[in-house]
Amino acid sequence: SEHVYGLRLRVARWRVNAGGTPLLFLNGIGADLTVAAPLLAQIIGREVWTLDMPGVGGSPDALLPYGAPTIAAVVMEIADRLRHDIVDIAGFSWGGALAQQIAIQFPGRVRRLVLMATTPVMGAPGIGWRAIFDEDMQASGLKVQTATPLGIAYQTAAMTGWSSAAMLPALKNMPTLVLVARNDGVMPACYGDMLAGLIDGAALEEVAGSHLFPFTHAAAIAKRVSAFLDAAPAQQAAA
Repeated sequence: SEHVYGLRLRVARWRVNAGGTPLLFLNGIGADLTVAAPLLAQIIGREVWTLDMPGVGGSPDALLPYGAPTIAAVVMEIADRLRHDIVDIAGFSWGGALAQQIAIQFPGRVRRLVLMATTPVMGAPGIGWRAIFDEDMQASGLKVQTATPLGIAYQTAAMTGWSSAAMLPALKNMPTLVLVARNDGVMPACYGDMLAGLIDGAALEEVAGSHLFPFTHAAAIAKRVSAFLDAAPAQQAAA
């Protein structure tokens, strides 16, 4: 685990020193790294790492609430310690919002961006944080280690009223893949349309499943993400 700004955060890494650009995965609210492990283990040819947010899985509660810019800085401090000057980032749901925040806040350090089942506007009507416990999760048999009530509260507070919409046009030179699921009842595909419309040149694709598609369709998503990260610059949108 890493101690950063008074937080102790559990970090997991796969294929350390594999070469190429490391991939940072940012999970959904309340989800710990064991949920992501089957997906991340299948993203080949690069180091992949992730972390548990405060109050989730192996990370104790934060002593104080935190905002999106602060937790973005915490994550990139861990990247510094791992000697990752440049990273690719894949973010799911809440983690997709954090991925956008990091790309905006640290533009010189993010090479490519994958946004899954996420939004440029948090706190929009109808978006609840029940995402991780929806029917898709229950049907798949995935087990999510329960986050603490404070952990969930602080994660929610960090993104309440957050919006990247005004800043996303600045990412026009960052290759971006936006993945949405047709049956996503938590983060409807229209939010992916918004993201792709705001990031010039972003590739928008619809995939099978509902909100938890990165986990319930892990093999297909790992293959797609790997292809996007490996594509030559001229091929990235078509990859």
